[in-house]
Amino acid sequence: MTAMDDSSFLKTIPYAPFLQVEYENRVEQARRLMKQRGFDALLVTSEHNLRYFVGDPSATPIQTTRPRFLLIPTSGDPVAIVPTGVDDFLRETTWIRNFRTWPGPNPKDEGVSVLAESLRGLLPDNAKVGTELGPESRLGLPTGDFLRVADAINPRTFADASDPIFTPLRMIKSPLEIDRIRTVCRVVSEAFESLPAKLRCGMTEREACRVFEFECFIRGIDKTTKINSISGRGGYTRPYGVPSDKVLSDGDLLYIDAGCMFDFYWSDFCRQFAFGRPDPHTQDAYEIVWDATEAGIAAVKPGIEICDLWTAMSDVLSGPKNRGKPSTVGRMGHSMGLWMPELPSVQPQDKTVLKPGMIVNIEPSTVYPSYFDGSPMMMVHEEVVVVTEIGAELLSSRTPRALPVVV
Repeated sequence: MTAMDDSSFLKTIPYAPFLQVEYENRVEQARRLMKQRGFDALLVTSEHNLRYFVGDPSATPIQTTRPRFLLIPTSGDPVAIVPTGVDDFLRETTWIRNFRTWPGPNPKDEGVSVLAESLRGLLPDNAKVGTELGPESRLGLPTGDFLRVADAINPRTFADASDPIFTPLRMIKSPLEIDRIRTVCRVVSEAFESLPAKLRCGMTEREACRVFEFECFIRGIDKTTKINSISGRGGYTRPYGVPSDKVLSDGDLLYIDAGCMFDFYWSDFCRQFAFGRPDPHTQDAYEIVWDATEAGIAAVKPGIEICDLWTAMSDVLSGPKNRGKPSTVGRMGHSMGLWMPELPSVQPQDKTVLKPGMIVNIEPSTVYPSYFDGSPMMMVHEEVVVVTEIGAELLSSRTPRALPVVV
């Protein structure tokens, strides 16, 4: 029997399901915000918000056909407006009990009439309906269909609920949500830690990333949804890249940025690996960004503004020890949860106040001159923390102080 025939090396991680009371509490918190902001109902359409309120366990709740909607009025039970057949699935797997349906797929009327009829029948004429129209949000139905619904429910109106409701509500994670993120970050950390012994010169970027993904899967990760990778002699030039067939050789630095999922909750952090002894410029850049990351983690405290984290990291990167300068990628971190990235961003203009339960990805970067030809190279580090009552709890294992070397 080969190793691949024996499934004993595969791990399935047990976890406690979210109880109905957690979803009910989310709805009640949304209703408190709705009343404060003058909304009569929420129309939930996007995949991540539907998961947040419904707990839909399917892999693809949002499709190009058969969209799904949840109407949350200010009182009474939420109503799921879904294609026929999906109601049976949600009835068996979620806490939702009220349904309105249509036979789909029906491209000429993919739920438009049923949705409009439900909004007209359940809401007063002057109702203000919140939905996903703001920053870093998407509607879960075609724009043309949304405009048809908006016209059909007049004088009721749609308004943005992203900034006033969805974003602040999802920004504070519950203990079970934090546990999901802690789990996925721990497993990905273990996979990264196992990697140097499994890499070798002569591998391609794709092969190295496949080894990493395998290490994640056998430890219990559900999906390796976003694996960015790039490499180069003396460093890499950008923090985004699809792993290629480039052969890794002595002097190369390999960057892997891993977005993985466990029960639909994300991890997102990166690591780098030197093939052979790293050159002095790469080594120095690694150390200065490590120090900046440390400063960012130490700065995390409830009650401070997230821009203060940017300042703490920027001060290190702008200091005399850095032969380069802070990069201009736009921010030095963000949040995440059911989606990646989520608001807020670690930027000098972002005044969001940190509160216990918030997830923060600490992500400083610098641009430095290549040791070999002086061309600009980039160095990025990233760790994941949760804000606690007294500071920060590190959810990813801290990247090694010394740059990992592939012998």
